[in-house]
This record gives sequence, C-alpha cells and structure tokens, in this order.
Amino acid sequence: MRTTRVAGVLAAAAVLALSVLASPALAKEAPVFGKFKASIAGSTHGIGEAGEMVLGPYHFEECEKELRSQGEVAMGESETFFQEVKFRKCETTRPGGGGLEETVYASFDLGMEFHSNGSMKIGPSAVTFQATNSLCQVTIPAQWVPAGAETEKGQERQWEAGIEYETEKEKSETKKFGEFRERLDIEWEVKGVRTTVKLTPECKYSGSRKNAAGEAEFISGRLEGELEEITLGAGNLSFVEPV
Repeated sequence: MRTTRVAGVLAAAAVLALSVLASPALAKEAPVFGKFKASIAGSTHGIGEAGEMVLGPYHFEECEKELRSQGEVAMGESETFFQEVKFRKCETTRPGGGGLEETVYASFDLGMEFHSNGSMKIGPSAVTFQATNSLCQVTIPAQWVPAGAETEKGQERQWEAGIEYETEKEKSETKKFGEFRERLDIEWEVKGVRTTVKLTPECKYSGSRKNAAGEAEFISGRLEGELEEITLGAGNLSFVEPV
C-alpha cells in the first residue's frame, strides 16, 4: 500500500509540473501604453525651448529663438503624436586660428513623431543644415530613437528613452472646452541620434568612421528640449496615462 501511495504522489507531482510549464499565465504580458487624446480633429501648435544638442560635429548650447511646432491630429485616442518643430538660431562655437573661437548658428526644421511607449521617430524625410559660413552639410536621416524601437517587438515595448508627457489643465471660463482647457506638454532628452556629413574637397574628414556611401557618420548625437502648451485649436489635447 505504501508503494502505491508514493507512486500516486509522484505521478500527481509530474502532472502538476507539466501543467505549470504549459500554463499561459507564465507568458509575459504586453505592456499597456498611454494615449494621446484629441477632443476634435484639427491643427496643433506649441512653443518651447531647446537644450543642449549634439548633432554631427556641432555641440549646440541653446537656440536663441524659442521653438515653434505645428501638426494635425484626428479626433480620438492615438499612440503617436507628430509635430514639425522649428529650431532657429541654435548657437555653437567653432575653433579658429591662434586659440580663438567664433560663435556660429544653425537653423533647421525637424519632424518629430512621439510614441506613447517612450520612443521617437524622426522624419519622415532627412533634414540637412549648415552652420554659419560652413561648407559642410550635416544631415539628420529619418530614424527611430532608440534605434531598436523600429522593429515590431520594439514597438510593443516600453522604452525609458527620456521622453515625458504631461497634461496641462486650466480652469475653463466657457463651456466650450468643458470644465478644463487641456494642453499637452512634452519634454525630451534622447541619445543615440545618428547624423552624417557628405565629404567634398571643401569639407574634409580625418576620422575613421564612414558609412557605405563614403560619408562621415556620427552615432552619438543628442537632442534635448521641450514643448509647452501644445494647443488644439478649438479643442482639448491631453495625454492619458495607462490604467
């Protein structure tokens, strides 16, 4: 009888182990992301400031003019939010002869598609700019930041890439917007931005990192900045945190 009881216990344990291994409860659950929410369809616009930026050979300390952004949204919720951001008179220094440095400026427009999973898509097309009196053109190709967010699995992952969203609420004086007027704030500090420089007889490069097209390639770029009070014309714009 004792032998029969032990054999029964072992058999039950084996069945339990197999059922645990096969249980879908052990499968990793997909993260739930927040949503950008627009009460109506329409145009959006915002203002902001640029922080330190490293793009190609340039280290920009700031931009003298405030950032301006614009875009279009559909009514409802979405996991993406696009803004065309204007960077104007961004300041950096260039070494000169005899230990001197000169201040130079650059301006460019950058498409920035923010994703609620914490990633960003730059584009949809490449952007090229030149610093004051420079013969070298810096190109910011269309790309994902972080680069791994481009894959299907990457888009299903929550990234801690340095992008934050917040809803700014203001007591509404009319019933047009409901109890509060809602606007969107975005702050970003992203790394790993890739840039290239086309080499010419007037724009030389002594480094060793070149891409397949023979361009100088820089892979450690950085973008810092913020947009405040991004406003949807006659509606409310917000970011809804995941439940």
